Amino acid sequence: MLKLPLTFYDESGRILPPRWLYSVFILLCIDWLAFVFSLASRTQTSELLTFFYPQKETLGLGLAASLPVLIALSLVSQRDRLWKKGFLAWRRWVIPLAQLGVLALLSVQLYYAMHHHWGFETITGVKIVFYSIALYAISKSRHLKWMVEDWETPNP
Repeated sequence: MLKLPLTFYDESGRILPPRWLYSVFILLCIDWLAFVFSLASRTQTSELLTFFYPQKETLGLGLAASLPVLIALSLVSQRDRLWKKGFLAWRRWVIPLAQLGVLALLSVQLYYAMHHHWGFETITGVKIVFYSIALYAISKSRHLKWMVEDWETPNP
């Protein structure tokens, strides 16, 4: 008996990542996206970075905090290549890396709120709520747990 509907399996019978996972990972890595897009515009790199990150340490902390999420995203998206090379242990690190990254991002936002004497800022509030929901979804998702269990052996 299948744990999930057939649409959640690939051609070889493996459980696919939940549809929401990539969206959440991309939103958690928004600092990396802003950084890459600002580098793509060679003439206005510093202006774009200054616009999005008025305080220089903000970018560095955001990049460092979201690095575990970026690694988890890379592992999930490159699973076929990793299986073909015989690597299997990486699957156990997907959920903990995502949780660690979300906790780090949440800590950074709480640090900024504390640094600004707990004054309300809309973007900080939205990020704290989003990070909390993302942490809960990643931690409690049965789909993710079943996916990691299913990925125990490489594709045939």
